[in-house]
Amino acid sequence: MTIRTALLRAFFWMVLGSIVVMAALSFFQFRRALQGEIANNLQFGASSVMQRIDTFLFSQLENVRVWRNIEVMQDIRVNDVDKRLSHFLSDLRTGQGTVYQALFCTDRAGRIVAASDPALIGRQQPTISGWRKVPGMGLDDVLLAPVSAQQGNVVALRTAIPNAFGSGNIGNLYAMLNWDAVLDLLDKAVAGGPRSAVLLDAEGHVIGASQTLRDRLVLSQLNLKRWNVPRAGAVTYIHDGAALGYRSLLVGAATAAGYQRFPGLGWHLLMVEPTSVSFRPVWHLLWAMSGLLLFTLAAAVWISSRLASRIAQPITELTAFTRLFRQGVTTQPPLSTTTLTEVGELNRAFAQMIEALERSREQVVRAGKLAVVGEMAATMAHEVRTPLGIVRSSAQLLERQSDLSDSERELIGYIVSETERLNRLVTMLLECASPKPPVFKAHDLHAIIDNVLNLLESKAQKGSVRLVRQFEADDPVFECDREQIVQVILNLVLNALHFVPEDGRVAVATRRGGGTLWICVADDGPGVAPEIRERIFDPFFSRREGGIGLGLTVVQQIVQVHGGEIEVTGSQWGGASFNMRFDLTRNVRT
Repeated sequence: MTIRTALLRAFFWMVLGSIVVMAALSFFQFRRALQGEIANNLQFGASSVMQRIDTFLFSQLENVRVWRNIEVMQDIRVNDVDKRLSHFLSDLRTGQGTVYQALFCTDRAGRIVAASDPALIGRQQPTISGWRKVPGMGLDDVLLAPVSAQQGNVVALRTAIPNAFGSGNIGNLYAMLNWDAVLDLLDKAVAGGPRSAVLLDAEGHVIGASQTLRDRLVLSQLNLKRWNVPRAGAVTYIHDGAALGYRSLLVGAATAAGYQRFPGLGWHLLMVEPTSVSFRPVWHLLWAMSGLLLFTLAAAVWISSRLASRIAQPITELTAFTRLFRQGVTTQPPLSTTTLTEVGELNRAFAQMIEALERSREQVVRAGKLAVVGEMAATMAHEVRTPLGIVRSSAQLLERQSDLSDSERELIGYIVSETERLNRLVTMLLECASPKPPVFKAHDLHAIIDNVLNLLESKAQKGSVRLVRQFEADDPVFECDREQIVQVILNLVLNALHFVPEDGRVAVATRRGGGTLWICVADDGPGVAPEIRERIFDPFFSRREGGIGLGLTVVQQIVQVHGGEIEVTGSQWGGASFNMRFDLTRNVRT
């Protein structure tokens, strides 16, 4: 399977699956959120309208409570002969607008004595059933008859008029509330929208509805007793809307909570909205997501095709380069021009691998040289050390003769010094070829460096060279072979002392952080040219006259045995800087 085919399939199913899952989750989440928002709005609307109805009824009950105690009401006793009470009732009705259909007073016999409508005077009080006391108003004798088919489109209020000049009552005050005022509150609550409102009495009978339902339904025939109507507070739910001519409805239901001292009549208000209207934005979202899905799939196919080409091209170039490299044709790795991070990283990693292979070849050559050194060291140790010891011992015996001339003593000194130099050469060759395995223990690195610098202090003073300590490592404890680390620091500082001029300086610095320890030996000498920095650790490579060229090789071996790396760069003063880095998290003992 090609990369193009694999990417096309992967992108197609990944995009299709992710978008379908996201669309489904978004659809249901949005539908639930929208349903909750609309339901809460319906619930709030139902509670608000119910509160307005309770406020309206409270105002009218307060009016009746105040009016019955007005002095003019006492004109019932004289049958309102001067019509002053009737005029008063007429003015009250006019001042309240269309709230009241009629206001009238009756005597004890039930005959209408005074009325806002003169045509009612002299008639008997209307026959109204279903009177109920209104508690909490401080009026035990205030009665209310809710709207019913019996008394028409009104809510009747009745209260006894007390006798101001004696005990007992002199008659009753009737206030016939216009039910249209309550219906108008329902119409205003749902005006201009898809919602409807239904008002139920305490027994669950429909006593009012908004205009849209009144126009197409017979309210007296509605039976909503099985709907979820709370005894108190408000609720929201989805209900079958067949009774109101809809398929499904979102319902916000609230129960009268009263107003101030008025506890309410236990009426219920249902605010309903068809789910087909409520969830219309959700279906629009679903269609939009479907279109987005098709567009995204087309874009995914195009992008995957382009991406496959951009990935395959550098991989093809790397494959061709690998074949040539295996055949021994050395060329530069192909340069990555792609903006894809992973492909570019693969290209860089491949180039680093080629460089590592080249370094491995160099290390093989170096290992070969070290093998030669080992063979030479073994032979020289056997063949040279014994005659060297004899020559050195003989020269020391001759040096003890008292009758030697100065020239003879000078020649004997040459023999002793040169045999010692040859012995050091043999020892170094043996150390380079067969290094002693390290013994790791915890040591204070700063104490090791101080010890080495103290040993070399006199040599440095002879050349007017300053030895500088720059200890920045907060924890100088280092698990190492003390003798080998001493040899490393000693070789590097001695090497620096050979090159720095008078009044020069050699600095040994330490630093620690992030699980890594750095040791740096820097000077202000002539430095190391960049073109020979890679060869400076090779065996037998020396820039110093009379040097053997094995000191830095031994240093590198010791650093590597301790799990570290060493490199040479330029120092901050223009000289050379030998930088050693030890990974403290690496288990070098294994």
